[in-house]
Amino acid sequence: MASVTDANATELTSKQRRQLEKQERRRKYADLAIQGTNNSSIASKRSVERLYLQKLGVNENVDKSKGSNEYFKYFVKKPLRRSPCINRGYWLRIHAVKSRIDSISAVTTKDQRICVVNLGCGFDPLPFQLLDPQNEQNKQYQDRLSFVDLDYPDLLSNKKKIIDSTAELKEIVGTLTSSSRSDGVFEGESYTLAPCDLNNAASFQTLMISLELDDPSIIKVFVAEVSLAYMKTIKANAVITACSHLPNSHFVLLEQLLPSGPFEPFSRQMLKHFKNNDSPLQSVVDNSTIFEQQERFKKCGFPHSNIGNMYQLWESVSGETKKQIDSIESFDELEEFFLFCHHYVIGHSTNVANFPFETIFQANACDTYNDLPMQTIQVRTEPTQNEHLLQRKFGASAMLPSNEIIYSQGCYNSRLGDILSINPGKGQIEKLDVDSSKGVPFERMCHSLTSVNNGLCVMVGGRAGPNKPFSDIWLLRKSEEKQWYYEKGTLLPETRYRHSSCALNKTHILIYGGHTDGQPFLIYDSAKNELIYPDVEGNISLLSSAALAFDIRAQSGVIIGGLDKDATVQDKLTPFAYDHHSNKIIVRHGFSNPLFKRYGSKALFITPEKILIAGGFSPDVLFGQDSTLVEVSVISGQIALVRIPSQTWQDGFSMMAGFEIQKDSHDNIYLFGGGAVCYGFGSVWNPLLRIEKASTLQTDLILEKSN
Repeated sequence: MASVTDANATELTSKQRRQLEKQERRRKYADLAIQGTNNSSIASKRSVERLYLQKLGVNENVDKSKGSNEYFKYFVKKPLRRSPCINRGYWLRIHAVKSRIDSISAVTTKDQRICVVNLGCGFDPLPFQLLDPQNEQNKQYQDRLSFVDLDYPDLLSNKKKIIDSTAELKEIVGTLTSSSRSDGVFEGESYTLAPCDLNNAASFQTLMISLELDDPSIIKVFVAEVSLAYMKTIKANAVITACSHLPNSHFVLLEQLLPSGPFEPFSRQMLKHFKNNDSPLQSVVDNSTIFEQQERFKKCGFPHSNIGNMYQLWESVSGETKKQIDSIESFDELEEFFLFCHHYVIGHSTNVANFPFETIFQANACDTYNDLPMQTIQVRTEPTQNEHLLQRKFGASAMLPSNEIIYSQGCYNSRLGDILSINPGKGQIEKLDVDSSKGVPFERMCHSLTSVNNGLCVMVGGRAGPNKPFSDIWLLRKSEEKQWYYEKGTLLPETRYRHSSCALNKTHILIYGGHTDGQPFLIYDSAKNELIYPDVEGNISLLSSAALAFDIRAQSGVIIGGLDKDATVQDKLTPFAYDHHSNKIIVRHGFSNPLFKRYGSKALFITPEKILIAGGFSPDVLFGQDSTLVEVSVISGQIALVRIPSQTWQDGFSMMAGFEIQKDSHDNIYLFGGGAVCYGFGSVWNPLLRIEKASTLQTDLILEKSN
């Protein structure tokens, strides 16, 4: 955009001049907002550096006396410790870019120079990491690497000041001197700082030629880590096209995806976050899926691409590295990790024919479910009092005979110890007054709560932190004076959390799965306060966060999805029956389908032969408007998709993580509670959803909201 100080400005009217000045102010403000995203990103990467990189041995061979074993610390004055999910996500981002450069370096000869051009580099210290001669790992590059950092002039000026004032960084890249190639460019032996407006593709191309990157003997690796995402599609694509015109080029892209559209809860929150920060995502909206990204790079002149989401990259990480990562900090945020991974693309495209991509990302099997039959649902809204009390996840609930829902504990910003009473018929939510004279359980999450005889609720297990699981059982009763109180029950033989439970009859509760060293099944006799090890006929795995549904009338149930001991999400629906006389669980042959591959889903019977599966997350696909809810025949395994109405989906459907599901005596189904922290973009919390007449094919979905 031309400056208003240009000579041509004198020919403008005063109104035109004011408009140009306003546009100029907006552009500068937008540029500053985009530059501001660098601060959050670099602080998160510093958190990873402090906690992960040294413990993973990335810099174990560095001469620490030289102080060069860390690099982000020079650009982050006050280090922060991010959440485990953000740490893991940013470790994966760091690994994503470096692993692509490593794969290119591995298939080139030692006489070929490699120049990495970081588009919108911010304060990322990638050049210092990979050029540091004190790091033994850098010997793989055989002194062939050089770097060009591109960004806004002001940001690069600040980066240069940090380099000039930091002896450790100057020792790596040398003294940066003003270059005659272009204004504002500073060069060292293997490192260049070059201010560039990426919105001007012609200027960018001229700069690349001035840096002699049109030389076909030089391998070019253009890296765009969440930098083109803030640009208009036409301008971002013009940069990609300009890169493709340079021979022997590779393009590494890491940016956001909208795999289930802009109204999916995580996507909605992500878009809202960047918009509120005055740095809206632009080109992402036009290239929102992996397929669209593949087509984009073909049209922009890169005929060979290997593009996938970040979970596909995570699966390519070695098992040993994953074990090391797991040992660094307690991690129980798999739902949120799945969400992050599905919303970021890692792509490697090139104009080099027959380039041998190290890992080939495959299409997902679950993308083919659109041929399944579809059910429709109708929507209306109803008010609910004190809806803010539902802002919790991984609580546990029970439906009483009176159709009152008891919703216990869970987590908001920290773990909770209170209990809610939800009366959907009256639209009321309130905290229960509980007599604590006989003791109360510790605050917890990932436990279970089951209603048995006369409204007795049995709480089982759960955890405080991921490394502080519980083995206790508590009985929640109501006295003759209508006062709720707790009684301590017996102890589980082992700790257990992320398990499921259901009532087998008026006194017995089936406990299944979870994080535990115990058996897959336990039965708790609430009348005798005893635990029973049932006989099990057939094979069943110990799964955590699997969905469990049971039909008391038919004495049969199903288990869906869940995570096994090898950290693999299962794609099975497994029916079973219960024989009360012998306390035997009879496991039957089940069904496999990508739509059953869910971690953290819930399920219940809507007829003796059909179940509704709700929510949960798959490593393979992000469930959306047509697949978040599915109906399944437990007899045939036949699946019907349940389409969430467009208006409800667009207005803000629930984030189906850490939520609860219950059915009342009138066949109404209630979905409530739950939510997620959407990476660094803020939290989403759920209202109360009601599905009426669940036993009919045409179901009604009622979204209950406060006034």
